Amino acid sequence: MITNHQPPDPDSSPMAEQRRIKRPFLVTLLAVLVLIISCINLIRLIEAIRMWDFLAILPGVSPLYIALTGLFWVLIGFPLAWGLWRGHPQAPLATHIIMLVYALYYWFDRIFIAQTVNATSNWLFAVIVTVVMILLTFWALSKSKEYFRK
Repeated sequence: MITNHQPPDPDSSPMAEQRRIKRPFLVTLLAVLVLIISCINLIRLIEAIRMWDFLAILPGVSPLYIALTGLFWVLIGFPLAWGLWRGHPQAPLATHIIMLVYALYYWFDRIFIAQTVNATSNWLFAVIVTVVMILLTFWALSKSKEYFRK
């Protein structure tokens, strides 16, 4: 008995349907921004390790803090950028949470850790940029709901 057994059509899977929806420009921009921030933190991690002895003799922040925060944001940022790029259904929620946590981390670091002259000199600009980035992120993801549907 001869049967005409064909493999399943790869375009009939739910993931294939997801791939057919074009990635919105705002999501692409957001994923690239997350990737850039992740790369900056990767450089932070690498340079903290490379310059450990020098950083250890400086007053202020420990190289361990610099390295660990760099590592933390690398481990969070790269998967988030990938999830945004691929349209993972949980990426918008993760982005909302991580964006708020990153903003809190930035301000905690700026106020309590860095304690430089620049920390107080341009605080208004930094507040405006923080608020605008949060609002733009939430807006971009709200405009891209269809892309992240299962």
